[in-house]
Amino acid sequence: MEPSEVRRIARTISTVENQADDYEDVLARAYRLPRWAEVIGITGPPGAGKSTLVDALTAHWAQAGERIAILAIDPSSPYSGGAVLGDRIRRNRSAGYDNVYFRSLASRGHVGGLSDTATDLVAVLSLFEFRRVIIETVGAGQADVEVHATADCTVVMTVPGLGDGVQASKAGLMEIGDIFAVNKADMPGADDAAGMIERALAVAYIGGPGVNARRENNAAAISAAYPVTPGLAALRRRHGHAGEDDSTWVPPVHKIVATENRGVAELAQAIDAFIEWSDHTGRRRAHRRERAYAQVMRALSTMLLAPYARTDGSNELPAVLASLVERIAEGSASPIEVARALLHRKAQ
Repeated sequence: MEPSEVRRIARTISTVENQADDYEDVLARAYRLPRWAEVIGITGPPGAGKSTLVDALTAHWAQAGERIAILAIDPSSPYSGGAVLGDRIRRNRSAGYDNVYFRSLASRGHVGGLSDTATDLVAVLSLFEFRRVIIETVGAGQADVEVHATADCTVVMTVPGLGDGVQASKAGLMEIGDIFAVNKADMPGADDAAGMIERALAVAYIGGPGVNARRENNAAAISAAYPVTPGLAALRRRHGHAGEDDSTWVPPVHKIVATENRGVAELAQAIDAFIEWSDHTGRRRAHRRERAYAQVMRALSTMLLAPYARTDGSNELPAVLASLVERIAEGSASPIEVARALLHRKAQ
């Protein structure tokens, strides 16, 4: 990329992130694109090596001539709102490619491991014709599961020695993974960590890692063997039902050493295989509809709350809200009653 294009991308992202100038026009064009970049989410606990893996995957795809963008989310201070954005310290192998764009984003207090504008920025980067967008989450722990709603493929990372038996039974991260990566596989305990994840997956999945053809067993027999819970129903929407769909996806577990590039090519192939399967089965399009719904709800929430938000950085409440909040503080009203009063006032 020419320096002028890099600056233009940076300015456009800042415009959307800060909701400045003509950001709505930019988003209107971006959301009308028939197809977005492929979005790969990388999440996992601190110290798992997410940044190293992102760097290695980026170099792998960039070397093949693909146009890659990276969105790396950094935690913000709960007091100042500021963040240390590690644009340079994260990049090693991928820094030398001119078909790679890197942007650090502050989470700005948004929970779930993402920035509030991450999906909008994926749309913007698609407008600039990037083939792939890699999102690296904050990495604050088991709650960083929101990337699943934005990514076309979510890679969940772990490393040996994090209490592997407990890690492999955690509901959040285990339920969002399309692919699992055990990094630092040259360390003792890597085989045990991978094995525990595979055994945990076997509780919910039938078949071997990757794409599986439909099982001859009928759906009733499979459902009896695997009683349907809300979590299992969500997994089947994402990865298919072994007794009903033509094919299903069973999340594979890859052992890698990201610092040495070992296993990275195989992991990249698995990501491509999942996205290809997701495209073929229509699940990627269905996921885009779910993503669009979430964005509508976010925009609607922002618009509804705007009149009541603190916008000047002070502790002063908007006048329309101050007296009602005081009633809650003095014990003469509940938050639900105040919220209903505000909605009723809005409707009039």
